[in-house]
Amino acid sequence: MAPAVAALVSLSILLAACGNDGLTLARQACSYVTTSLRQYDEAQHTQDPQRAAALRTKSIVGLETALPLAAKANSADGQWNPLMTTLQEVGRNSESNLVTALKAQCAQAAKSNEQAPAINNVPGRPSPSTLPGQPTPSTLPGRPSPSTLPGQ
Repeated sequence: MAPAVAALVSLSILLAACGNDGLTLARQACSYVTTSLRQYDEAQHTQDPQRAAALRTKSIVGLETALPLAAKANSADGQWNPLMTTLQEVGRNSESNLVTALKAQCAQAAKSNEQAPAINNVPGRPSPSTLPGQPTPSTLPGRPSPSTLPGQ
């Protein structure tokens, strides 16, 4: 009986590890984000102030629930850092300022096995000077590389 239990425990651990890859965790986070964005949109179009306030509260709770999953996704695969970072802005920025970035990040999570976008369009926050795969200023045509500059 002991070998059967050991095999079952090993199999459970293996299956649990398979379910904790970055993409799977990002998709789980995005399921909360999607529900939250739907509630936020409904709150924006609701005439009843009490219902709108309740929907906005539910929306924020959904985004806050998504954050730990996005953090785990980021730990498993750093390409999900923009999703985690955007969710960290909940409470510091209006949700309306986060909608575009969250939609783009979660749309990427919905696609299979593709690199996440480096979108972090939070107003008032610096954005990266270059995105992955884009040329850096020193590699642009017609620009001297640092090694060819005088005195270098």
